[in-house]
Amino acid sequence: MSMDMSQFHGVFIEESHEHLDEMEHLLLALDPSAPDSEELNSIFRAAHSIKGGSGMFGFDALITVTHVMENLFDQARQGKFQFSTQVIDGLLAAVDALRTLLKSYTDATDPDWALVNSTS
Repeated sequence: MSMDMSQFHGVFIEESHEHLDEMEHLLLALDPSAPDSEELNSIFRAAHSIKGGSGMFGFDALITVTHVMENLFDQARQGKFQFSTQVIDGLLAAVDALRTLLKSYTDATDPDWALVNSTS
């Protein structure tokens, strides 16, 4: 028996917007010299949730960008990566890119792979 995933599409889009808002809020508040571990965990979980949901729908562009972000935050959580204001600016740009990519999937248009490649 095959499940019609289209019924969950709207829920995924709405939740992804909420995750992106949370990521942006936390990134803007993140202290690059002493990032809070709970904030890092929250940003990681938001990226992970978007990546997981994207996988269910085959949204490869979202998967690609969130995978890179997820890896970066995992490295930071393990103390193997140090943030800078430039990195945070890049992550905020990635959040903007994710919003653009999410809109393309919402509108059923092809994602901008040049944007994906420049972000990841």
